[in-house]
Amino acid sequence: MDNKLYIGSVYYPEHWPRERWPHDIQLMKEAGVNVLRLGELAWSKLEPTDGQFDFSMYDDFIELVAEIGVKIVLGTPIEGSPVWLRHKFPDVVAKNKFRILHAERGHHCHNNKDFAFHVSRITTKMAEHYANHPAVIGWQLDNEMRAVPCYCNVCEDGFRDWLQDRYGTLDQLNESWGTVFWSQVYNTWDEVKLPAADQLTITVSQQLDFNRFQSDSTVHHMNRMVDIVKKHGPHQFTTHNSLGLYLMLDLNKLGEKLDYMGVDFYPHVDSDNIDTVLSQDLHRGTKRKNFWVMEQKNGYFNYSDYNLAIEPGLVRLWALQDIARGANAVLFYRWRSGRYSWEQNPNGILRHDGTPRRAYYEIQQLTGELEAISSQLAETEVEAPVAILHSYEIAWAFEAHKQYTNFSYRGHIISYYKALLRMGVTVDLVDPSVDLSRYKFVIAPSLLMVNDDIHQNLMRYVENGGQLIIGARSGMKNWENVTIDTPWPGLLSEMAGIEIDEFEVLPDKYTNTVSYEGKEYSVKVWLDMLRLTTAESMAVYKEKFYAGRTAISRNKYGKGVVYYVGVMGSEELFRDLITHVADETGLSYTSLPDGIFVSSRVKDNDRYTFYVNINKEPTMVKLLENGNHAVSGNSLSGEVLIKGLDVLIVHS
Repeated sequence: MDNKLYIGSVYYPEHWPRERWPHDIQLMKEAGVNVLRLGELAWSKLEPTDGQFDFSMYDDFIELVAEIGVKIVLGTPIEGSPVWLRHKFPDVVAKNKFRILHAERGHHCHNNKDFAFHVSRITTKMAEHYANHPAVIGWQLDNEMRAVPCYCNVCEDGFRDWLQDRYGTLDQLNESWGTVFWSQVYNTWDEVKLPAADQLTITVSQQLDFNRFQSDSTVHHMNRMVDIVKKHGPHQFTTHNSLGLYLMLDLNKLGEKLDYMGVDFYPHVDSDNIDTVLSQDLHRGTKRKNFWVMEQKNGYFNYSDYNLAIEPGLVRLWALQDIARGANAVLFYRWRSGRYSWEQNPNGILRHDGTPRRAYYEIQQLTGELEAISSQLAETEVEAPVAILHSYEIAWAFEAHKQYTNFSYRGHIISYYKALLRMGVTVDLVDPSVDLSRYKFVIAPSLLMVNDDIHQNLMRYVENGGQLIIGARSGMKNWENVTIDTPWPGLLSEMAGIEIDEFEVLPDKYTNTVSYEGKEYSVKVWLDMLRLTTAESMAVYKEKFYAGRTAISRNKYGKGVVYYVGVMGSEELFRDLITHVADETGLSYTSLPDGIFVSSRVKDNDRYTFYVNINKEPTMVKLLENGNHAVSGNSLSGEVLIKGLDVLIVHS
């Protein structure tokens, strides 16, 4: 694979007459497109009947498009199963919690043997056929996968097997789940059921483990395809296009065998951009390396309550922001607006009639601007000196035991994340188990469950000089989603130098006040009252019976420092605390105007800093460093004016 940035689209040869292909390919050439994704929903064309394969249409199209140097990422067409398969094997469709067949697009049972057989067979046939094709550089395996909650008999048996592997004995399962509660003790493995609608009592530990099982089943489904593709074409890369901030599939496990993480982006025109950059940092953090954007919005939504017109400049901005935060490829969805069924909105680079939309010319501008720096940028990686811990299993634990409607695990993470964005600090969102030694400091918001491995990992980081911020509602449960029998925050207590004495959970209409370094802040939702053991008090409450009690503490541990932040709901407080920690660690930061997002891609002494302005109005920005305009070469220093919906790239 060439070492360059890839800018391209998604094409469906099966949707358009063959005589149209040459015209589309000429338009691609003129736009500077250098990659296409094909095939992810073409199962019925590639295998029109059971066991009869026909790749000739794709062969012909790939031959034509390869003549202009365009590379191909092939999708395994697994999400859209053909009618003949579902007719012959109806149980490939998932069963819902009422144990009846009920599916939407992509809702297959990932444990069904007939589905696994047919998935493996078509993947094998495609991999054999295209393994040595010079234009095919990689594979997108499946499409926008969900961890489908299937409640069929096969999944029930599989769940029991999964539990036996995890717990070993039924006694250990009963102990781990706390089945003594409400007299739910199991006497035989056959009594263990899925948390379906016909179950009288479902424990929060059972639900968490079912989420784990669903996710693991989906990962196993993915890995079967990875193994097949790599067997035949080890030089071709593998990726997947995740659903962005979709919560129920553990992307850290999904990405283990993939060469690159991939993601689809469909931002709202009127969004504050936070969800988009959060998803970019989350997907980069799964493998802590550059990723691919397999679908980037360029037109209208197919599925939305409203559809705002795309502002001029946004298509280019979205792509450059993807690159700024680690994308080495951006594929716009789709080449030509669809005419069929659920995707008839004009979301293509070309209109329904095949003529270019404004987005076409923005992509043409983009490829022209990137041409001179593409190879250099492709070798760089995003500089992220801070990590925020993000655990899918902890998110599932909160979902399994919803207690307070105004608390959101992701929302609590975002409150810290936004503070860092405004400081111009780029973050890796990573699993709590990864090596943290590269980071200046680490934030662990609501680390609800803690096991020995995570505890040891955090201790190792702090003892070696790391600075750790632990957020409220942490260390309360073990890894089975069961409340611990020691003072909170449990395994984290010693390194934090505190214990939780009491706590309060406020409705939205109530707040309290915290005093920190002579300034007062309004806090809400969850408020921990800390009892200090070895820590010092940094902030105290000002109201109610616990006025004067510690809300935020600081504790020296080994060569490092642990902060425990027992409050939520104040981004200003988080910003000031993080500023304090940044000063202690020597981390450089700034204060960015609203609507400006900054990140840097670096290799050795080569640095490309991206300033993304999502405001419609021009905005003055103080540069973090002097340098040259990466496209024009003009010298830049001090303050510069960035046009509305524009991106400035400074090379230094």
